[in-house]
Amino acid sequence: MFQASLSLSPIWSIMVPNTLILCGLFMLTRGVERFFSVHTYHLPWYILASVFFPSFVYFTFVEPSFLVRVVVNYLVWLLAMALCLRALYLGQNKNVVSFSPAHWTFAIACICLLSVFTLRLGMLGNFEHTDTLGTNNWVNQFFSLSVIVMPLILCFSLCLLCSCRKEQQLAELTSKAKKESQKKERFLTLLSHELRTPLNAIVGHAELIKQAPREPLKYSQYCDVIISTAMSLADLANQVLLNARGKSSKQVPLNLAQFAELLTIQFQPLVQDREISLCTHLTGFSSDQMFLVDQDSIGLVVKNLLSNAIKYTENGDITLAIKQQSSCDKSSVIRFEVTDTGEGMTQDQVEQLFQPFSSFDPARSIAQSAGVGLMLCQQILEALGTQLHVSSKVGLGSSFYFDIELVQSNAKQDAIKGNLSEDDTAVQLCGDILVVEDNQLNQEILRHFLTSLGLSYEIAATLSAAESALRDRQFDVVFLDMHLTDGHGLEWYQTVFKQFQFQQAPVVVAITGDVDEQSQLAYTEAGIEFFMAKPIQQARLERLLCQLLMPAKHFLDEQNILDYAVIDALAETMSAQVLSAKLMYLSDRLDYEFAQLRGLADIQAFEALEEKLIQLEEEASALGMSMLHVALQDVRLSMFDSLGADWQSLHSLAKQSAYKLSEYHSKVLQ
Repeated sequence: MFQASLSLSPIWSIMVPNTLILCGLFMLTRGVERFFSVHTYHLPWYILASVFFPSFVYFTFVEPSFLVRVVVNYLVWLLAMALCLRALYLGQNKNVVSFSPAHWTFAIACICLLSVFTLRLGMLGNFEHTDTLGTNNWVNQFFSLSVIVMPLILCFSLCLLCSCRKEQQLAELTSKAKKESQKKERFLTLLSHELRTPLNAIVGHAELIKQAPREPLKYSQYCDVIISTAMSLADLANQVLLNARGKSSKQVPLNLAQFAELLTIQFQPLVQDREISLCTHLTGFSSDQMFLVDQDSIGLVVKNLLSNAIKYTENGDITLAIKQQSSCDKSSVIRFEVTDTGEGMTQDQVEQLFQPFSSFDPARSIAQSAGVGLMLCQQILEALGTQLHVSSKVGLGSSFYFDIELVQSNAKQDAIKGNLSEDDTAVQLCGDILVVEDNQLNQEILRHFLTSLGLSYEIAATLSAAESALRDRQFDVVFLDMHLTDGHGLEWYQTVFKQFQFQQAPVVVAITGDVDEQSQLAYTEAGIEFFMAKPIQQARLERLLCQLLMPAKHFLDEQNILDYAVIDALAETMSAQVLSAKLMYLSDRLDYEFAQLRGLADIQAFEALEEKLIQLEEEASALGMSMLHVALQDVRLSMFDSLGADWQSLHSLAKQSAYKLSEYHSKVLQ
């Protein structure tokens, strides 16, 4: 419209419209290149702009020439259409066969636009220098009509491209969803098979126990297999939950040396009656080095590899090797490898190894399998960004390994929860336990565990029974099941348990099969600090109780808690009002003092910690709290072992001593 107007100045009828054309074609080209995700070249546009503007200025204001301006304008269209066609060609990976109707429409539109301008350029031979776009001749009429129609076709083709792109994206999403559905279905099929493997081992060994009533050694062996296989089921259940949620389990700081040692301990019962040596080999990193590890997933895979190695090795060596392949500042590539000296496999067998339900010796005892299938292990490792590899030779054994990058951790080394040490098992505990559990089998198991530990306990099958028990008796620990017949344990803890007026609030331990991170976070936010996942093992239960209860030596005789002679002498030398005021705030002051003790122990302020312990010893002795005096003295003299002292149990003893002291003083005043 600007160019056809005869009343406008050359700036508006020539410079402005041609500059707009240049900018519009540049943006069109950039848009097409971004649409097809191809590399952009700016240099041709810089060169063209350096020719375009001087030429238009000169041949408009200095020596007007319509023909030269048309040629320069043609160069703009030529570059734009060529770059658009290039982007289309490269965007389809240089494969013209893959062009859809939308792609062909866009290509034809670009070619037609360029053809129109080329045709017009060829018709300029009869033009006079005084002619303009407004000159009434058939060339200008054809060109005017073309420049109106062709951009419309170009815009239509761009709309088709966008529509085609959305269809492709929808098709890709549909295909991806279909593949995910197939993957889930395959996983569930594998799961059904893998669940039956350990269940068969459990049921079979239970039957064997019934048939061997007078062979305690076999009893022990069969039970070891049952326990190991049952824990494998628990690991598999965890992995199923994580797979269903489409994520891996939480990474935790882990000592790989302890991790390897624990695995060999767990699998030792399966090789102790066979001519097999099970050992570990660590290279490339120190034994106290900590790494952030997805323990559940990697543990499940390594357990399966060890299980298969034991299953297919009659005699010889099985080695779990953990090697550092490479290292940088904050991470290391670690190789987990299980090698055996078993019968080995042929190349054909290796190629079929990761097929579902493949087994080269179906007659072999399924009870020896404590893990999951190799195909499922491969899926787990793929979710962690790695793959399982195998090398094997017939008669020489097999080697299964995978490499994974682990971030180094600066966390303090902590023992992996494995078997208790001899010192731990020798500790005799004392305390009152309330078990809130509605399942009779679980009640029986906990009853057996607590009885073997010599602890006093009470079983409540419902939440209402638990309320009655808490009103009638003081407990040190409450094991609370989360799913009960008359309500949810967490809701009861928040609405009922917290309303109790305890002299000394018992520690609540959540016991449940809900092992997902979200459930554990809900327990923690509600105030439940301790958590035990089912199935409960006696070793884990005993470790937890060692943290929560004082050793029985401090409770041999209730009279040892207080020295009544000292208390009576104190009552004679101190006025009743002063002593009552002192005892009134004793419990709260002890809370403050023990908070200071923990803080001093954490920062390793040994001298200040020793002074504070001596001060509390003298005060406990002066008030007749003899047991607390002895316990504080034991901590101070074991110095520092006091860094690992059980401050919570010691604090509990201090609170109990203060309560009994106040209770005795009240009786004396009466």
